[in-house]
Amino acid sequence: MTDKNNEPQFNDKERNLTFYKDGYTIAAREVTDFDNLTPLFKGMQSQYNAISQLTQSFAMRTHQQHKPIACEKGCNWCCHQPVYMTTQEALLIYEYIIQTSDRKQLETFRNNAEKKLKKTKNLPEEKKQNIIHPCAFLSDGACSIYPVRPMACRIYLSASKVSCKKKYDNPGNKDIFPELFDFLLKAGKYMNEGFVGFLKGKGRKMEELTIEEFMVKLFKNPDFYKKWLVEDSFNAESKHK
Repeated sequence: MTDKNNEPQFNDKERNLTFYKDGYTIAAREVTDFDNLTPLFKGMQSQYNAISQLTQSFAMRTHQQHKPIACEKGCNWCCHQPVYMTTQEALLIYEYIIQTSDRKQLETFRNNAEKKLKKTKNLPEEKKQNIIHPCAFLSDGACSIYPVRPMACRIYLSASKVSCKKKYDNPGNKDIFPELFDFLLKAGKYMNEGFVGFLKGKGRKMEELTIEEFMVKLFKNPDFYKKWLVEDSFNAESKHK
């Protein structure tokens, strides 16, 4: 089935399965062992490169259609809401800040994460979504972990800054939505699920938590990755205490 531009058309199920397979295939090709984190991080970089290339192609199309992606550095309305990520993303971010930040910066990140977690911890999901508080890694209006930002941030792309500001100003209003590009949201979501699916199949226990939840855990347990490579969860670690 093709459209008027002779481009193949797929239903949502077929499209989602395609992106899931892409994520799974990348992980299967790159994550060859769990002796250390290097193969995992290599696979994640390949995955992020793939979604970046897709985003660039999509951006060209939206520009041609006169409704371009509005996101740019300095626009950070979306950086004040809960952002979820999975275990491998948390490990990559933590390793990145350990390698690139001095002690003062690390302390700032830790304090920021603890402050946001304190504000949102134990809240029902609906109420948590209404909390407006800056991301632990938002610094001077920009993302300080941009090269390793999680998939959720990479695919949260809007056609209207005004709509994002409006949502920021009215977080509890269910009738107000930012004008996000659904195609990219679905593509990244299912690609990530495919990547995670491979890791689960290899015995890794995967968790999905907010950025601040993961960071507080990792700051308290800096050697968690060693256990994850073998035992794969914070819960497993706690059993040994």
